[in-house]
Amino acid sequence: MANNSPHQASFSATRKWATALNVLASSAALLALVVMVNYLASRHFKRYQWMVDERFRLSPLTLKWLDSLTNQVKVIVFFDPDNSLFSSVKGLIKEYQLACPKLDVEFVDYLNAPDRAAWIKAQYKILSTTDENFVLFECNGKVQVVYERELSDYDLSGLFAGREAKRTTFNGEQFFSSKIVGVTDPKSFTAYFLQGHSEPKPDDEDDTSGYFKFARVLQDKHISVEPLWLLTNDVPADCQLLVIAGPRQPLSALELEKIDGYLNHGGRAFILLMNPAITSVGSGLEGILANWGVEVGGRLVTDDSQAKAGNAQVLYISNFGRHPIVRPLTDSRLALVVPQAVRQSPSPSRTADTAKVVELAFTSEHGREAGGVTNGTIPLMVAVEKGAIPGVAADRGSTRMVVVGDSYFLANAAIDAGGNRDFANLAVNWLLDRLQLLEIGPRPIREYKISMTQTQMTAARWVLLGGLPGSVLLLGSLVWVRRRR
Repeated sequence: MANNSPHQASFSATRKWATALNVLASSAALLALVVMVNYLASRHFKRYQWMVDERFRLSPLTLKWLDSLTNQVKVIVFFDPDNSLFSSVKGLIKEYQLACPKLDVEFVDYLNAPDRAAWIKAQYKILSTTDENFVLFECNGKVQVVYERELSDYDLSGLFAGREAKRTTFNGEQFFSSKIVGVTDPKSFTAYFLQGHSEPKPDDEDDTSGYFKFARVLQDKHISVEPLWLLTNDVPADCQLLVIAGPRQPLSALELEKIDGYLNHGGRAFILLMNPAITSVGSGLEGILANWGVEVGGRLVTDDSQAKAGNAQVLYISNFGRHPIVRPLTDSRLALVVPQAVRQSPSPSRTADTAKVVELAFTSEHGREAGGVTNGTIPLMVAVEKGAIPGVAADRGSTRMVVVGDSYFLANAAIDAGGNRDFANLAVNWLLDRLQLLEIGPRPIREYKISMTQTQMTAARWVLLGGLPGSVLLLGSLVWVRRRR
């Protein structure tokens, strides 16, 4: 018998509206929860680096310093995207941007945006025609530029065998952090180069003796460079760094007295001594340095195990001490030219106010000092630090010195050899107390190679070409058979 009763609704209209409102309210609550979680996550998050590649890893000091940055910094990455360094530069700049919201980053592809590229070059007075790729930093009218050629160190040993030069390190963090400090640091610094004893001039572009490139290292840190003649002038009050580079003639007693007074009042000095084997005379600074616990050898140092092929007077030094200046240079080496020993003076007793002398770099155990004075590991440079001297007003804080038994290694021809430029940067940062830049060194570029026999290569080919597609096909077939049942 047919059922003629009308179809009864499962839900009343009231219940339908209640269900709809409940779904709507639940959706709105879920949406609000997602928005709140994303809002909090965007402002309170913790990033972790899981990658092995150190090129994109910022040091703790850089992160701490970026967290305290208050000025807005404009960063322009002026690069060809097809350049081999672009991915490294872009990845590292992104890490800076994520760590510090004060960085306003713009990527400019100068090949596809020629008008914008021309405007940037004109606006910031970029005159170089050979350095096409660079990263520019600007803050409050101060501008610093890092060029592509500065971002890598190369192993040139393969050139003689017909192979290409190989990139060994990426210097991105070292230069980027230095430039950001340079454009945001409100302090003004002045370095004075001692003159009057045939020292190299800071504006001299001669390859062998000129110091133009080293002066540029200082100027790139927004350090003004000035010459200084102590026979007619005192050490200026605004001298934050006194550079004494390779005097070929002895300093007068008056000049030595002024230098001693400068150091006793908290001065900072970068002293690069030329070997008396070249000049036949000392500089006269040996007595002052002895008072600070530093002994200058005055004789040629050689080391057959670290000598440059065909030139025993050039030493490649990779044996470093424990000090902030050389700690980032662990995987680098310095190229010293005709060096002499510079070591801590032997002292029977040391008191609390004695200068602290740390030996920075050494020959190997095969080092030899001319005349048979010393054989074995020979120190070639030291760092000196001493707090305020009792009874003497320390106008500039603690005294700091870096003393090196070679002046040629920072000349124009040699400063780009090995880690010489890095050492100059680190030494200046330490002397001027720019501690935030001391722990940042070049990052090694690691290569990973797989060596396989022919049998292993054949097996890998079958796995990639047959095994992987075949496993997907087999899984799909099993699913099809299962569903057919």
